[in-house]
Amino acid sequence: VKRHTEDNSPKYRMVGKIYQCLTNVDKRLRNKCAMTSVGDMKENNFFDKVHSLFTTHNSLKRAGATHVALCESVGSYFRHWCGAFTLAEVLITLGIIGVVAAMTMPSLITNYQKKQTVTQLKKAYTDLSQVIKSAEQENGMIETWDVSSMLKGQEGADRFANEFLIPYIKVIKKCFPSTSECWADDVYNLNGVKYSYLGNRAEFNSFVTVSGYSVYYWLNGDGTGGWLWVDLNGPRKPNIIGKDVFALTMRWVPDSNQNGPVTCERRLGVSMIGATCKSETSPRDGLISGNFTNGVSDYKCKKGVGGSIAGVYCGALIMLDGWEIKSDYPW
Repeated sequence: VKRHTEDNSPKYRMVGKIYQCLTNVDKRLRNKCAMTSVGDMKENNFFDKVHSLFTTHNSLKRAGATHVALCESVGSYFRHWCGAFTLAEVLITLGIIGVVAAMTMPSLITNYQKKQTVTQLKKAYTDLSQVIKSAEQENGMIETWDVSSMLKGQEGADRFANEFLIPYIKVIKKCFPSTSECWADDVYNLNGVKYSYLGNRAEFNSFVTVSGYSVYYWLNGDGTGGWLWVDLNGPRKPNIIGKDVFALTMRWVPDSNQNGPVTCERRLGVSMIGATCKSETSPRDGLISGNFTNGVSDYKCKKGVGGSIAGVYCGALIMLDGWEIKSDYPW
């Protein structure tokens, strides 16, 4: 029998297949379900009669029966398979999805931020280490550099950067002296207390690299080296030591000439502050507790303790942990 054009379309043939699935959904329900005879589903050829325990009519005895009649013939037991979701069902589903998202999203976002921080910090550390190595190829080993005329004031630091730093790293912005275009005006320690010494000061310089991180630096007055502060996302917030701001040091005076235990570093070139300090217990414990033989306890990577510069050792802790932020890190 030739069917109506609608009944030969793909979407109506699909209804026939759904009907076939419903009539075979579970053998254990055969005594409760509609007992139906179905013909060639490929061509949507239904037999004349559908016998149902849930309907009192033979909906498909007409050759041209449509999918609407098909749904009616199944009876109320399976009729919900033929309709759309109700508003209540949609709202309940969305509510469940919302609860699950609210429980999991903060953790996912935090984990992503931690991994991004580690990646950016490792890159900044690698870049600055390579800067010194590149500068050594043209200017000799770092311990032979003549920086005697560069140790006083912002102008001296400017000359140092132009000779030993800027030529070996891609920079998109220089701020000599430092301004908010390169470095944040307000930087906070690990406890959320503003550390004024890291705000833009007339005697210090800063620059922004092509990778997006900023470098804020000064030279030690005793001629042993200098500090390199890195803000991984430039002047943008949060500007917190241990979260997006990390401390490195560069040294060009051998260990035998070290003057005081301020950074307790023991190597030439660039290194994380605290990375090579000697601890009375273990290096990791020293970075967290500040328990170093010649370290500075105020630098410890731990919230709720330490002085105005708490968090300085956090970069060294990340590096010591294999470039990873572990569960006990004060994030």
